[in-house]
Amino acid sequence: MEQRAVTRYSLQVSAHVEAMLSGGDVRSYEWKTRDVSSSGAFLLTNGQLLGKGTDIKVNLNLNSFSGSSSWVTMNGRVVRAESEGVGVCFDGQYKFISNALDLDM
Repeated sequence: MEQRAVTRYSLQVSAHVEAMLSGGDVRSYEWKTRDVSSSGAFLLTNGQLLGKGTDIKVNLNLNSFSGSSSWVTMNGRVVRAESEGVGVCFDGQYKFISNALDLDM
């Protein structure tokens, strides 16, 4: 039985992901989360996989009941790749942003 140090929540939200590829290229993706915790997430990648060790920036869209949305942005690294997506470990630092125009996308 697997035991995690932090609670993982089944939560599907939009994720704008920027991957830092070899050679300095940056590639953007629009995916969804399968689950999220304070230390990481599993991203459903629609068949587009990233290699283990790839550094990424993740922007999660947090919709509110009022119809407005906020974003939380954090950096992380791919620690697991499976057929349906990738497991990401966050670096522990995050920033809340209330306007998508303020995202550095």
